[in-house]
Amino acid sequence: MHERTRTVLIVDDEPQVLGLVEKMLRPRRINVLVAPRAADALRICEREPIHLLISDLRMPEMEGDKLAERVLKLHPRAAVLLISGYAKEMPPFGKAGRVRFLRKPFFPSELLQHLKELLPES
Repeated sequence: MHERTRTVLIVDDEPQVLGLVEKMLRPRRINVLVAPRAADALRICEREPIHLLISDLRMPEMEGDKLAERVLKLHPRAAVLLISGYAKEMPPFGKAGRVRFLRKPFFPSELLQHLKELLPES
């Protein structure tokens, strides 16, 4: 793995979305981790450096914005991309520029543009 590899954690309770986003990111020089539940994501965050969290906003056990708050406490320099098919706009949460919202369904190009802006090659 490249020494400057960035780690992206994808969290979604819908296996199809989780698999699709993972498949879009795998070809890039990114360490991609996946979790179907917030509890799994938090366990991963305790042992791995996270540079970008991509999380569904609406999940059964913990909303994505609450998960993002906890992840940012562990990894304050991380960026967050919340995705949702239900919410019309970004929840009132976040740090300017480091937290974004993407409405489902989305085009791969939209996701990749957010990735480029939130996780620059450095």
